[in-house]
Amino acid sequence: MKHRHLFQREFGAELLPEVVDRLACHAELLERWNRVVRLVGEAEPGEWIRRHYAESVAARAYWRGSTAEGGGKSRLLDIGSGAGFPGLVLAALHPERPVTLVEARERKAAFLAEAARELDLPNVRVVRARFDGGLAVRLAGAVECATIRGLRLPESTMARLVEALPDEGRLVLWAGRRLPTGLLGTCVVEQEMNLPDSPHRRILCLRPLRRG
Repeated sequence: MKHRHLFQREFGAELLPEVVDRLACHAELLERWNRVVRLVGEAEPGEWIRRHYAESVAARAYWRGSTAEGGGKSRLLDIGSGAGFPGLVLAALHPERPVTLVEARERKAAFLAEAARELDLPNVRVVRARFDGGLAVRLAGAVECATIRGLRLPESTMARLVEALPDEGRLVLWAGRRLPTGLLGTCVVEQEMNLPDSPHRRILCLRPLRRG
């Protein structure tokens, strides 16, 4: 795999060899598809790894094992998955955990489905749909952690998403300096991580606030 050495240079011994193989496979598939379908910007694969992959790997600190019965298989919902960041990368890190990728655009959803097959990730499910309040309600009880990167949802949809999370659930969000208005009063920032490429971007781990 021609991109394997790039991942080894970026992550060193942080990732297991089998994880590096899955990510290199994803990067090579992404490079082929990107010539026809614009999935990411036109930067070189090395730049993809430094930003998209590294940011996705960093978020694994917030995707904890479930405390419910059958713990250790915390279910992840990635909204607006696009090229697979962060959802497909997190699935490559934890192939034993169920992951649902929601992507509205047909070609990107097709890429995600093919990538899940190529990476041998049978626990990954791709849902081609626009994420809205109705979908959030239907997914209630089926997810412990939700991730959103590079997508802005309407305030009402964000509120329904938070309501769909269990009490021990978490919302992991890539954001600027301020928490999106739709989350004020519904979540508290439990942890945050500044991103090295920009002083204004952070990864936030949010815990739902329950009232009454």
